[in-house]
Amino acid sequence: RWSERYHVDVEQAGRVERTAIAFVRQVADGWELDVAWAQQMLAWAAQLHEVGLALAFTGYHKHSAYLVTHGDMPGFSIDEQRVLAALILGQRRKFPAEVFDVLPADRREAASRLGVLLRLSVTLNRSRSPQPQPRVMLRARTRGLDVAFPKGWLEHHPLTRADLEEDAQRLGQHGFALRIR
Repeated sequence: RWSERYHVDVEQAGRVERTAIAFVRQVADGWELDVAWAQQMLAWAAQLHEVGLALAFTGYHKHSAYLVTHGDMPGFSIDEQRVLAALILGQRRKFPAEVFDVLPADRREAASRLGVLLRLSVTLNRSRSPQPQPRVMLRARTRGLDVAFPKGWLEHHPLTRADLEEDAQRLGQHGFALRIR
């Protein structure tokens, strides 16, 4: 398997995948997502989001996106590889709006939204802990997302809160309002 060849931490990938799938179920109606497509893309992206660690930790998300873009991936169309690469590239640091802008028009907005969900899932699983995640409630808005945590959870997880606030700022630069409560 590809993931074994590149030493993907399958347990971490599974945690990110489960979180992302739970999130897409919460926002699918509000964002009018094709649920089957959205879940499949997020599952694949979660499984591959750290494959670039085989090359280097620094910029691993860029390495992961490169491998997905340029790797021979039998069974995947070029458009699927581009969407996956965009999702993976958007998981941390700068949100690459320009990468989403060149995707097929009928998938552009949905892919960008999925990129936000993957990013949020990666952030919430930053500790790599098998402990269950808090019950996070999402509410989709046209150009944004409201994220509500259980009372007191963010205060007990200041590093995660700081990452989420930074994500909100970076997404805001592209007209996407991520509101954390």
